[in-house]
Amino acid sequence: MERTESQVGGSREQLRQQYREQLSQYKSANAELADISWTLSELEQQIGTLEGELAAHDDKHLARRIRDLRRWRSSLEDSVLRRMYRAEALSAEVDQLRSALNQKLPDP
Repeated sequence: MERTESQVGGSREQLRQQYREQLSQYKSANAELADISWTLSELEQQIGTLEGELAAHDDKHLARRIRDLRRWRSSLEDSVLRRMYRAEALSAEVDQLRSALNQKLPDP
């Protein structure tokens, strides 16, 4: 009987460890998303400013810079989507582990 209780305790400790690891990964994923979102916002502002300048001055260098920034923006948007899906998956895993930890222990 003691062995069963120690096995249950060990598996709960394993669940706790998994939960902590997944929660840490989830928090990191959200922090990365926030950083990329901030970069995208700044990039949008820069593109808007340069587009305004381009409307006033027909400058090939400026047009090329805007094209480059738009490509970068597109790449960042793709990255944000991939990271959002990953964060959602991590959130689901964290919720599942939390539910498993909150279940009552079986009576011996």
